[in-house]
Amino acid sequence: MKSFALGLITFVASARYIPDAMNDNGFQREPLQQVQLPTNFTWANVDGTNYLTNIRNQHIPQYCGSCWAHAATSVLSDRIKIARKAAWPDINIAPQVLISCQSTSFGCDGGDPIAAFRWMKQHEITDETCSIY
Repeated sequence: MKSFALGLITFVASARYIPDAMNDNGFQREPLQQVQLPTNFTWANVDGTNYLTNIRNQHIPQYCGSCWAHAATSVLSDRIKIARKAAWPDINIAPQVLISCQSTSFGCDGGDPIAAFRWMKQHEITDETCSIY
C-alpha cells in the first residue's frame, strides 16, 4: 500500500483512505464515485444565484497585512451563505475581531488562517455590523 501526503489529508492507494484529522475517531470513508465534473464552476453563478459574499480589499484605507483574517472570515461567510441557500441578508464575519483578538497571529503584520479558524471555533465572533474593518 502506498500513501501520498497532501496538506492535512493522506491518500492511501487502496480501496479506503483515512483523513489524518480524523484518525483519532477511527473515521473511514469509501472513495467518492467517479463523476463527470463541469468544465467551469463558480459559486458566483449557480443557476443564476450568487452564493459569494462581498469582495474585500485589506489595503483600504491603508496597507494592512491582514489577508489571513480576511481570507478566513470570507471563507466562513461564503459557507454560511451557501448553507442558507443565499438567503438575504448576507452574514459577513468580521475580520477586525480576528485582527484585534486572535493572539497567536500578528494583526496587520501577518497571521495564520488555520489558527484563525481554530480561534473562531473556540470563541464567539461577530459579523461586520458589530465590528467594522
